[in-house]
Amino acid sequence: MIVFGLGNPTDEYLFTRHNLGFMVVDALALEFGWRFRPKAQTLVARGKYRSQELWLVKPLSYMNRSGAVVSQILSKRDDSFLVVVDDVDLEFPRIRLRKQGGTSGHNGLASIRDHLGTEEFPRLRIGVGPRPEGAELSDYVLAPFSRAELKELPFVIERAADTVLLAASQGIDTAMNQVNPQ
Repeated sequence: MIVFGLGNPTDEYLFTRHNLGFMVVDALALEFGWRFRPKAQTLVARGKYRSQELWLVKPLSYMNRSGAVVSQILSKRDDSFLVVVDDVDLEFPRIRLRKQGGTSGHNGLASIRDHLGTEEFPRLRIGVGPRPEGAELSDYVLAPFSRAELKELPFVIERAADTVLLAASQGIDTAMNQVNPQ
């Protein structure tokens, strides 16, 4: 399985809400002791998880242009994949795993949809909402987490990483049944 963690590559975005996808794949790489290596417009860490090859990919093309990188990698590898992304429509710290769905105005998901020509791709959405009333969406997702959120953030990342591993080892359907709220 290929896991695409979406985010923005420069230090100014390191601990922002929009970088949750990067944070999840970073946590997985750290857990397994895998190192990210540059490959084209990405950083890739890979290894075996339960005898299955697992790729952790961080597109370096910035969030809004992630689709080109995802499409390029998928054109060369016929693997299952999962996109990990932040979601302002979900309350912090909820997570939701879906086999497909709309973009909900998320530019990273829209870019992937545009490059793949479909919305039928699996995604793990990690809640960062709700956005404060009157706040600009881009300002909100590109801002750092609040102090209260920072206290919960390690647990959110751990739950999301566990969900990725569950999807990789047992499939999206099984993972959705165990992770998504009823």
